[in-house]
Amino acid sequence: MYSRQIDYFISVAEYLNFTKAAKHHFMAQTAMSQQIRVLEKKLGVDLFIRNNRSVQLTPAGRIFLQEAKRIVAISDEAIKKARHAASGFVGTLKIGFLGPNEKRFLPDLVKKFRHDYPNIILSFKQGNAETIRSDLEHGLLDIAFTMAFDLDQTPGLIWETLYTDPICVIMHRDHPLANEAKINPVALAHEPFVAMEHREYPGAVERMIQFCITRGFTPNIVSQHAYLETVLLMVEAGIGVTLLPRFFDTYSNPNLRFIDLAGDTDYVYSVATWKKDYTNPSIPIFLKELGITVADKPTPKKKSRTENQKTP
Repeated sequence: MYSRQIDYFISVAEYLNFTKAAKHHFMAQTAMSQQIRVLEKKLGVDLFIRNNRSVQLTPAGRIFLQEAKRIVAISDEAIKKARHAASGFVGTLKIGFLGPNEKRFLPDLVKKFRHDYPNIILSFKQGNAETIRSDLEHGLLDIAFTMAFDLDQTPGLIWETLYTDPICVIMHRDHPLANEAKINPVALAHEPFVAMEHREYPGAVERMIQFCITRGFTPNIVSQHAYLETVLLMVEAGIGVTLLPRFFDTYSNPNLRFIDLAGDTDYVYSVATWKKDYTNPSIPIFLKELGITVADKPTPKKKSRTENQKTP
């Protein structure tokens, strides 16, 4: 990173003895003297006062010693930072997320990660499932938290399942069925439904419709929205009911009831996903910390990794 002559100069300046400095570098005293002469010629100044009995620094030598040590320190720090960057300990990680699902683990994960890896900058973008998938594909995100409705239709992505949550029905607290412990899906056959917008959550909408059809009815979807929070807002406004994963009860809205479905229900996989050909070295570090955090926050429905899912 810098001239070896600087190392030689620092040694002579500290020992004030050419012979000892030469031994320190496993070289002959004459070779050491020659290297210092070459350095002085490059600089155009004398660095040492030499006589038969002693070696002393000149005023220029004292100033150069301070700067030489600073050069070495800067060089060492540059090497350290470069190696850290290559290993993923320095850099930026762009993270996408939906919102409600991540409340159960993301705050603790981010807090710990920022403490353990202060030189990795985390940036966040909230969006819907389709936006997150597209941004991930086009390199605008490094890793994303979403629901695995149609990720298998995107071959460039791989994912890790974090949680498996049952579908439940969400309705206003004043709904006639709001006090039921469980609801048979057939009881919803004549209810108006609020759903996610097909363009933004194509897999989710199709799955909800198919869930209802296999139970003998087609849902009467009266309102569709791009954001999950808006779906809940419409349910709270009494527009209709909706089917969503159980984790939405983290909103703790007193006006909403989250009721389990009777019989065989459906499940939604909450996942972390990233590109198969990722280049950001911070991704595996973040995923390792993610795994630790999720393991510390188990749920009864947590799902282990399946064989078609991979880690970097």
